Amino acid sequence: MKIIDPLIDEGFKLLFGREGVSEPLLMPLLNSIFAGDPVLGNIVDIQFTNTEHPNEQIFGRGLRYDISCTTSTGHHFIVEMQKGEQKHLIERSEYYVARAIASQGFRGKNEEKESWDFSLMPVVGVFFCNFSVSGLEKEPVTYAGICNLHTGKPIGKSQCYVYIQLPNFTKDELECESQLDKWIYNIKNMGTSQRVSFKSDNDIFNYLNKVGSVAALNPMERDRYEAALRYSRDYHAVLNTAKEKAEAEGMAKGMAKGMAKGLEKGMAQGMAQGMAQGMAQGMAQGRIEGLAEGEVAASRRIAQELLSQGMSTEMVSNITHLSIEEVDSLR
Repeated sequence: MKIIDPLIDEGFKLLFGREGVSEPLLMPLLNSIFAGDPVLGNIVDIQFTNTEHPNEQIFGRGLRYDISCTTSTGHHFIVEMQKGEQKHLIERSEYYVARAIASQGFRGKNEEKESWDFSLMPVVGVFFCNFSVSGLEKEPVTYAGICNLHTGKPIGKSQCYVYIQLPNFTKDELECESQLDKWIYNIKNMGTSQRVSFKSDNDIFNYLNKVGSVAALNPMERDRYEAALRYSRDYHAVLNTAKEKAEAEGMAKGMAKGMAKGLEKGMAQGMAQGMAQGMAQGMAQGRIEGLAEGEVAASRRIAQELLSQGMSTEMVSNITHLSIEEVDSLR
């Protein structure tokens, strides 16, 4: 049985964002994320809302949430799956939550009021990230909101953020104890393992297995999912090819640069060594030549003295190591 991959946007929506199908999955998932919160961890009902938010101005920026819902706790939840790494993920999440807050002004229940007291439905953003988010600690789950910077105490309840960094969740199946551990493990692994874990522990994971079957999708849903799956595979194939090409080009450039630098350094060192060696040899040769010239002059003076005493040319040549011709030239 083929299992839907939650790490693909369309797969995540099919699992957790289908009205009339996904409520029994999304509600316990959110309750497990906020298990320690007496309000947010006590959801008993979910209503899906419109995920489309058009531009408020001609040149404004529209957006589409993966999942948008309101709950029995009086909160608006935005739930997103972010598979590809994004440089400004935190800023993007702030924008999503801010748009959800701003859209409440003078609309719906407030539009008939003469004045509005800025009473807001709190907005909670839950962001599943299949990468480590820049600016966050290296932990699986991070909770954030507006707080007093000195005391750390929360200020207001209008917005809350949860970042679930899947690469930072390293527990294996046997190490998962809490419901949140089991949810994160399945979301991270069920697409690649093609199985839903913990089915014997909890009926909800049996339901996840049922809803997560590709065969259980209607033809339109299956076509959408298969198209998203092909796009994801093609995207990552192109991305990996570009990465390999960039690495190869980087290595080639690095090697060329290294060789050029090494050659330049080698030539400089060779020239310096050659000059030093030449100078040393020249100085040594000069000393040798100077010594030789001095010895020849001394030998000539000695030869002249011996010749003046009547010694023969041959005997003087033997004593001074001068040639016979040189000795004869001194007479």
